[in-house]
Amino acid sequence: MTNLFIFNTDLRLRDNPALFYAAENGKSLVAMFIYNPKKWESHNESDLKIAFQIDNLRNISKRLAELNISFKVIHAKGIGEENKKIIEYVKNNNINEVFINKEYGINEINRDLNLEKELENLNKKLNSFDSSVFLPDSIKTQSDTFFKVFTPFSRAFRSKLFTKKIEVLDLPKKQKNKTQESDEIENISLNAERKKTLELYRVGEEYALDKLDKFIDHKIHSYKEKRDYPAIDGTSSLSPYLSSGVLSSRQCLFRVFEKLSEEEEGIKTWVNEIIWREFYKYILFHNPRVSKNLSFTEKYDEFPWSDNQDHFTAWSKGKTGVPIIDAAMRQLNSTGWMHNRLRMIVAMYLSKNLLIDWRKGEKYFMQNLIDGDFASNNGGWQWSASTGVDAAPYFRIFNPITQSEKFDKRGDFIKKWVPEISSVKNIHNPSTDERNDLGYSNHLVDLKESRKKAIEAFSNFSK
Repeated sequence: MTNLFIFNTDLRLRDNPALFYAAENGKSLVAMFIYNPKKWESHNESDLKIAFQIDNLRNISKRLAELNISFKVIHAKGIGEENKKIIEYVKNNNINEVFINKEYGINEINRDLNLEKELENLNKKLNSFDSSVFLPDSIKTQSDTFFKVFTPFSRAFRSKLFTKKIEVLDLPKKQKNKTQESDEIENISLNAERKKTLELYRVGEEYALDKLDKFIDHKIHSYKEKRDYPAIDGTSSLSPYLSSGVLSSRQCLFRVFEKLSEEEEGIKTWVNEIIWREFYKYILFHNPRVSKNLSFTEKYDEFPWSDNQDHFTAWSKGKTGVPIIDAAMRQLNSTGWMHNRLRMIVAMYLSKNLLIDWRKGEKYFMQNLIDGDFASNNGGWQWSASTGVDAAPYFRIFNPITQSEKFDKRGDFIKKWVPEISSVKNIHNPSTDERNDLGYSNHLVDLKESRKKAIEAFSNFSK
C-alpha cells in the first residue's frame, strides 16, 4: 500500500506537515504535482511565477529521489478536473491514503471537500493539514467572532505565538523502497525576455533558508529604518519563496525567535509583516467574497469606477507622467517584483487618482508578479482602494510626489527605471518644458483635482 502526497503552494520538504506525515509509515510514498495551465490562467498566475515553481519542483524531485519518494506529474484542464485525475490515479496505483495541505480559496476548499467524499466512497482517507501558523478558527475576538481589523488580530496572534512554542518539522522519513520511476516536469513557454528575468531568482529550499538566515543575521536590525526606501536593499526579498511555499511563515518565525527577541523595533516590524501575510489568509478563509472577485465591503461592488482604458494602459506601461509611479511599474514589468512601499503608491494612484477599479490592478499584478499571492495581493489592493478589510479611509490618498520626495529623496530609484529624466532639475516632478524636450509623459490627471474628485465620489457613494 502506498500513500499519496499532493503539492499545492507548499513547494518544500521541510516544515511540510502533509508530506511529513504521509512519509511516517516509511513504506512507500508518491509525491504528486498537478500540471494545470487552465487553472493557472483562471487564477491570473504569472508565467514567471509558474516557471519559478517548476524550477523549484525540479530541485525537489532530485531530493525526493534521495528519500526513495517517487515524483509524479498528472495533467488537468481546470480546477474542476483535478479530483477526477486524482481519483483515477488512486484507483490505478493501489493508493492507501491521500495527504494535502489546505488552501483557502473558495474553489480550493470545495475541491478538497469533494475529494474527501470521493475518497470515502472508495474507502480511502483524505488527510488535510493546515498551512497557516495557527488554525484560522483558533483566533477569535472576545465575543467569539472573527477579526476584521489587523491590530487586534495581531495582538491575539502574538499572544498565541508567545504562549505556544513554534515548532517546525524536519525532512520526511526516507522510504524503504521507491515503487515508481519519477516523471519529468515540462516547462511552460517563456519568451527570451522573461527567461532572462527568471534568472534573477535562484531556486531551492536550501537557498531560501540560507537567504532567511542571512537576513536575520545582517539586515533585520535595520529593517524598520530601511524597508520603505526602494533604492536601498533593505527588505528580506523572501516574498517569491513565501508565495510559492518554498519557505513557510512558520519557518520564518521559528528562525527569528531562535536567534533574537522581539524587543528590537526592526525585528518587531518584520514579524508584523509575516503576521499581515497570515491575516490576509485568515480573511480569505473566513470571507469567501474575496475569492469571488468581490469587494470585502459589499457596498463597493457597485462603486462607479472609471473605465478609461487609455489611463489603465498608461499606468500599466509606466507612462503616467508621475516619475515614482512609472519607475515602480517599469520595475514590475522588467523584474516581476515591486517594492512594497511602491505597491501601495501605485495601487492608490490607480484606484483613487484615476478612479479605475482596483480589480484591474489586482489582476495585472497577479499576471506579472513572481511573488503573486492571492490573499496578500487582494488584501493590499483592497486596503489601498478603501474597499477591504482594515482599509485606508477613503479620504486617505497618497500624494505620489510627496511619497517620492520622502522615500526616494535623491531620485536614485527613479533614475534607474526612468533614465530619460535623469538630468531634470526636479526628478520627482519635471517641468512641462523638460517633459516635452525629453519626450517624457505629461500627467494623466491633475493630482490635486483628481484627489478632490475621488473624495467626492467616495463621500457621495457612502451616504
